[in-house]
Amino acid sequence: MTSSPARLFSRSYDSNLSSGARYRIASVLILSVFFLLVWTVWSSRWSGEPFSFASSLWGGPPTALAPHSLPPLYREFVEAEHALPQHNWSQIATNPGEKLLFVARYATRGQGWGNSLQELLLHGWLAYKAGRTFVFHNYTWTDNPDVTFAKWHGKKIPAQIPYSVSLRGPLVGDVFPLGEHPSPAVSRLYFEHVCQSKTTLYPSDVYGDDGIPFSTSQIIDKWVQQLNKLDDPCVQTTPGADVFTHKTVYGVPGAFDDAWQDFSTSPIITHFGWSPLIEMAFDTNRDLFLPSHVLGTEPLLSAVPFTNNTDRYTMIPGLMVLHLRRGDYESHCVKLARRLEHFVSVNAFSSMMDQFTVPRDVNAEHYRKHCFPSIDEVTAKVEEVLKTQAARGVRKLFIMTNADSEWIARVEQALLPLTNWETVSSSRDLTISWEQKYVAQCIDSLVAQRAQVFIGNGFSTLTSTAVTMRLANGFPSDSTRFW
Repeated sequence: MTSSPARLFSRSYDSNLSSGARYRIASVLILSVFFLLVWTVWSSRWSGEPFSFASSLWGGPPTALAPHSLPPLYREFVEAEHALPQHNWSQIATNPGEKLLFVARYATRGQGWGNSLQELLLHGWLAYKAGRTFVFHNYTWTDNPDVTFAKWHGKKIPAQIPYSVSLRGPLVGDVFPLGEHPSPAVSRLYFEHVCQSKTTLYPSDVYGDDGIPFSTSQIIDKWVQQLNKLDDPCVQTTPGADVFTHKTVYGVPGAFDDAWQDFSTSPIITHFGWSPLIEMAFDTNRDLFLPSHVLGTEPLLSAVPFTNNTDRYTMIPGLMVLHLRRGDYESHCVKLARRLEHFVSVNAFSSMMDQFTVPRDVNAEHYRKHCFPSIDEVTAKVEEVLKTQAARGVRKLFIMTNADSEWIARVEQALLPLTNWETVSSSRDLTISWEQKYVAQCIDSLVAQRAQVFIGNGFSTLTSTAVTMRLANGFPSDSTRFW
């Protein structure tokens, strides 16, 4: 165990910084400059503009290092998306034989990141199955083009964030693996540019009088059949209806089972990746995640070329990650109890160790234990899991949470005696840049995805994102647990 309590519980905003915190601050400065230069070279490659080291260096300080009073607008990411080679802005129509699909109603407006990403993955897979070019959009809090900043709990946040800020891969315009889908995804802005007229596809066109099936594979098949009947190059779904809903897919146990094998082995998943910005944050804070016996041998993610999901995001031996939702989740858990909800998406797979039993009648306390556990319940669960073979050799503990610092400190204090931890830390300990702050949940997701053992919230789509990647990358099912 680390001998210094100050190191163990250090916060990035403490006045008396520990050596680990100083290391991370120095790292973010160095990596921010490195990331800026790589990003500039990468952007110039797409735009065809010559790269000038001097103009990059003296054109202004990196936004990650400058003081800010407003959230970032991520203009460099917008410009990089604009300059993708598949975007031919000189033409005002699609290429011959090109077929695009834009899912016009997406659950990102005013909803959480987990909901957004689970839909993006399935929408991308639908386009892939239909042989159409996927049209990606932004993570959107408000779709009003006149609104630059929205508010969350009284604080300003970006109204929209390009998905490329957080992600890489076919979903955001990167090329597919050789021999796969030939046409990389395009942005919504480009779709609107080349598609002067569009065909709108309605659920009634797809299902007729049969109704929506409670099967992801059947839903996909019906949409693909209807899309294949259309020769129109520009197709969008109606803005008034979702393709996949909580009531037909995400919140229905078994609804995703028949699609899992096909979905998890598609390039949408196999070549899913986190953006350089997110990986840089992981690298900056790697001393919080990597045990000492791994730290010296594990290369920086930002220094290794991307290949695929499985090879890049391998298991970190010795790391345990907990997902503890607090804040407004207390009232959300009460709503789940009233609706008699199940665990969400892949969290409800029958192969998972911790199964949730829906009571016959409303039982708020039953839901609370699994959705909003107390410190004593958290401690008991961690103690139970530490005794399993899956947790053998665990040395690091990281808590992904939105809780306040006082509550986190109490949790950490309760967990300290359970084993000989090297360090115990949380999301509050991360040293991150201004741009990373507004997508920090993705850093948590990356860490959870790679943990030797992950204890998540079965009702959370943020948890289910990590579980999706863990299962797809072959992590044992007993390495993923729920409260």
